[in-house]
Amino acid sequence: MQSRKIQLLVLTGLLVSRILWASDNTLTLSVLVNGAQANTGQVFLSLFSSEEDYLKEPFRYQELKVENSGSVTWTFKNLSPGTYAVSAIYDQNGNGKLDTGFLKIPKEPIAMSNDAKGTFGPPSFKKASFPLKTSSEITINLTKVKN
Repeated sequence: MQSRKIQLLVLTGLLVSRILWASDNTLTLSVLVNGAQANTGQVFLSLFSSEEDYLKEPFRYQELKVENSGSVTWTFKNLSPGTYAVSAIYDQNGNGKLDTGFLKIPKEPIAMSNDAKGTFGPPSFKKASFPLKTSSEITINLTKVKN
């Protein structure tokens, strides 16, 4: 009976220390996206945590309706320290996808963290990525599509 109490105390201590450790090591990333037209469309925000998944499988994803200001803000919570990249797609017409034209060139504004730009395609993970060591805020500015 006594050893059972000791085991229970040890397990409770481990659980409490795990919860405290986890809460001390989780970060938030607030993303502000500027450049949308007020009350028009939606913004798709994707957070990537590795080069392998970059632009393929987001680590986190959020769809945000554009309100009066033409800007949207979202906070990704419970992140571990690491290297991340963010992409923003402005679905102007609200059809739920990025409209593309010839050679799959976007017809709607897009943007990446670090204001990264690509040449003949999207920017690399290296250009768009940033280290997240403390809770942070970043701003992404949508660029107008040249027609």
